[in-house]
Amino acid sequence: MRKSKSIFSKIKNRFVKTKLSPVLVPVMEGDLLKNHTAFIVGGSGGIGYAIAERFVANGCQVIISGTNIEKLQKKVDELKNNTDFIVMDIRDIESIKKGIDEATKKRKIDILVNAAGIHGPSDFWSITEDDWDSVINTNLKGMYFTSQIIAKYMRENEVKGHILNISSASALKLGKTPYEISKNAVKSMTMGLADECIKYGIVVNCLGPGPTATSMLNMDENSYLDWEGNPSGRVARPEEIANWAVYLASDIGNYVVGDSIYVTGGSGTICIDK
Repeated sequence: MRKSKSIFSKIKNRFVKTKLSPVLVPVMEGDLLKNHTAFIVGGSGGIGYAIAERFVANGCQVIISGTNIEKLQKKVDELKNNTDFIVMDIRDIESIKKGIDEATKKRKIDILVNAAGIHGPSDFWSITEDDWDSVINTNLKGMYFTSQIIAKYMRENEVKGHILNISSASALKLGKTPYEISKNAVKSMTMGLADECIKYGIVVNCLGPGPTATSMLNMDENSYLDWEGNPSGRVARPEEIANWAVYLASDIGNYVVGDSIYVTGGSGTICIDK
């Protein structure tokens, strides 16, 4: 009988996996961002929205941007206090200029979070020019020019602030797809922008999440979090990433300059192919 139980246990351990239910994540709440105003590009969903929530919970005034006015209004209603939105398409430089001009007329912005991004196809052999343009224009071109325009605004108005680029653990991988290439480039761009901006008191850094329970992975806050390829055995909740964004965009992060902080559960760091 004992032998049968032992055999069954081995079979179960090999073939039956217990799913991880959503984990409880301590979240940052306090006054770390009191008297600050953040412009969060891509703040209406996924990691961007989680960052907006944590910023508001830490006393920050927040303006989020996106292309879907109904979704933006819904998210602002959910965030409630100290929030507003701007409709802006980061693939279009004129739209970026117009959106930032509108945002800076509403409030004095001293934090920019570049959180907009798309994934795209992952098969090298079938990627098209349209695939390339879509990903690169969103993940790289849009981030670059948004940062440039906000940095000019900060410099001209003597605003000492923060620019935080949201990248990915894919920045640690080989550049086989437009997504991986764009995230590798964000790491380099962050260092370049930091070099240009720190002399004006503008601190630029990058935050690279690993797999996170967002719509990009067809997941949400109610999804099981198990992820076999990650050494931690799971994906992150968006709040886990947002906690680090609070640190890096606050005065706590003033001495971290041009760096990329990876919050991945081991994906891309100790497990480079996942």
